[in-house]
Amino acid sequence: MRKVLITGATSGFGKLLVHAFLRNGDHVIATGRNLTSRKEIFESERKPNARLTELSMDVTNKAEVASTMKEVEAQFGSIDILINNAGYGLFGALEDLQEEEIRYQMEVNFFGTVNVTQAFLPLLRKSRGKIFNFSSVFGFMGFPLTSLYCASKFAVEGLTESLRGELAPHGVQVCLIEPGGYRTNFGPNLAWSMKNPASVYRQQFENYKKIHAKISARKPQEPTEVSEGILKLSKRSKLPMRKVFGKDGGMSYVLRRFLPTGLYYGIMDVAFKKLFTGKIA
Repeated sequence: MRKVLITGATSGFGKLLVHAFLRNGDHVIATGRNLTSRKEIFESERKPNARLTELSMDVTNKAEVASTMKEVEAQFGSIDILINNAGYGLFGALEDLQEEEIRYQMEVNFFGTVNVTQAFLPLLRKSRGKIFNFSSVFGFMGFPLTSLYCASKFAVEGLTESLRGELAPHGVQVCLIEPGGYRTNFGPNLAWSMKNPASVYRQQFENYKKIHAKISARKPQEPTEVSEGILKLSKRSKLPMRKVFGKDGGMSYVLRRFLPTGLYYGIMDVAFKKLFTGKIA
């Protein structure tokens, strides 16, 4: 029986991943902030399932991560799969963001991934395990008013690509997960930051927020495509470097990777101009 540790397991892709791996017969170690005090989250899974372990772990707290690793090691000895899913989005103009907002975005999305991976690598080496790091379409393409979110995901991309070669001699594989837009609670839970009423970016910000809400409300893509896709990937003997999910994700990847640089940025400049005048819906 495989042992699968998932961060950010309380909602969105994380919660779906818990259900997917449990249905597959794996033992799931579901982690999240203050998880053990939120008993309702996995109520439907807990009673019939002895293969679910719930542990509170804040990925930004290195001491808490280290303590959780020791607890997992004592109970299981090793883990076979680590899924670094914990994260959130901070949207807003760089000039308007507060330092604490900037740092916390990087702490959760990037340093959280670093903290958990670093702590659990000894347990993954024992099993010659697999690591899945959640990035995003915004991990390979920059987008206005998402500079810090993009920066955090670009950092995860660089980290993961580097770890691929670093960990290969030790039998540990890594894979980037790059979803497009899906019907999860990511959109409603975005941190939209516009604290300056006189900001020169206010019109851009308001237009983008309205259009983002419209697009999010009609997203056709079911998030189970991602959770089931990761489950399927986890069974492969050799992981790909990255896996892009969603039609919008696939299109974005093709545009970014294969168009000539000048043409790509020309297309994006036109799209951004329309976006920030509120003409895209």
